[in-house]
Amino acid sequence: MLATPASAVEVAGKIGYMSGSLVVKHADGTVKIMVPKAVVQIGDDLETAKDSYAQVLMNDGTQMTLRPNSNLKIENYKFKKDTPHEDNAVFRLFKGGFRTISGLIGKRGNQDAYQLKVKAATIGIRGTDFSTRLCKEQDCDDDSNAQPQSEPEPITVGRVMLVQGELTAKNQTGKVRKLVIGSSVFEGDLLATAKASHAVVAFRDEGRVSLQEETIFHVEKFQYKSQQAQSSDQDNAALRLIKGGVRVVTGLIGRLNHDNYHFNLTTATIGIRGTGFDAWCNGGCATAGEKGATQEAPLQGAGVYVWAGQVALTTPGATQLVGVGQAAILGQNLKPVPVTIIPPGITQNKTPKPDSVKVDMQKEFENENKPAPQSPNSSTPKSKGKAEPGVYVTVHDGQVNVKHENGKSIDIGVGQTGYANDKLLARLPSTPKFMSGEKLPDANDSGEGRKNISENGSTQTGCQVK
Repeated sequence: MLATPASAVEVAGKIGYMSGSLVVKHADGTVKIMVPKAVVQIGDDLETAKDSYAQVLMNDGTQMTLRPNSNLKIENYKFKKDTPHEDNAVFRLFKGGFRTISGLIGKRGNQDAYQLKVKAATIGIRGTDFSTRLCKEQDCDDDSNAQPQSEPEPITVGRVMLVQGELTAKNQTGKVRKLVIGSSVFEGDLLATAKASHAVVAFRDEGRVSLQEETIFHVEKFQYKSQQAQSSDQDNAALRLIKGGVRVVTGLIGRLNHDNYHFNLTTATIGIRGTGFDAWCNGGCATAGEKGATQEAPLQGAGVYVWAGQVALTTPGATQLVGVGQAAILGQNLKPVPVTIIPPGITQNKTPKPDSVKVDMQKEFENENKPAPQSPNSSTPKSKGKAEPGVYVTVHDGQVNVKHENGKSIDIGVGQTGYANDKLLARLPSTPKFMSGEKLPDANDSGEGRKNISENGSTQTGCQVK
């Protein structure tokens, strides 16, 4: 083994922590055993050995942790701080898997600049944290059997269909995530839009909600099996507007069982009869410390405007029915009263109606609305037990787009897993154990790999193998 100077090929990144063995084959055919801080270049073919992990740190901040028996190639890489429109990163996974925390490429400039290619599919990222696994005959089955039973993944109750500006969600544990088109919404999520922003969320029961700017909206409860269910008694929804304004189209829960659909304001309840309406909550209605009306909801306090069907604005001891073209607010005594002259800011609401956004319900929710088939020959792979050969992609933060070689594509959001093989592209109803149970080494862990650094720190090239 001979120490050699770094190649003239442009450096794309370097090796971070390691545990075990990592070998790289350069574009010129030379093969090297890598150590921490050794550089990686365009055209490098990286391969980890059995029981080995390796972290690759790209120049744009991308962190990739390769799992054992993995083979990843850097097909193309271009990154310069001053020219984001020229960003380009193309990786190809031949076997095994790895976890990626993306850097600046994919977050700036061309949103399609970062691509991961696998057999039958291409994965495009939008600033995210995700794991990819290429399963063949029995390798993923072995890992699945070795992993302890993980907690069940949350069920997608809604999906973002439109975002203008910024939309975030805070889950029940307090973790905040940024939502984009295609992102999942879960039960318990607290949705929030920023200033000059709005969004449309479609729910599994075909209901939809448009969130206006500076709005806080809580999906307190949402349980829905499917429209084919024999009984809707167990289907229910509890939604709460905490601040701002929303435009609502009720779905099957509200149409089939009015009493199981609850839309709440701070001091009132809106009972629906299968309808479309706008609701606002600002000033004294909003949370403590919030003052003034929003631009698109000029009336102070709480109120509702109906543009389809009928609602009942109810407070303790009083109810006001509101029909099409009518509005009602809570008066000074917190009792609902009709509005005789409705301001143009309400009748001419600029936020898109939720039903104006086209939604393919079967495409967006078909896998969440039915259990995974148990036959290896079925149209969807099993999420438990035997792992079907193909590529699996699980998103931990952000969003990825998986495009099949047949031209079809799906978006995968936080907590979801996508799957593709030669014939199929699907969003799985739950995440397989071999994708959720494994814990990769900590980037800050001072494992044995770090001890391979030489005393003078000269580890830029590793060892060349003749």
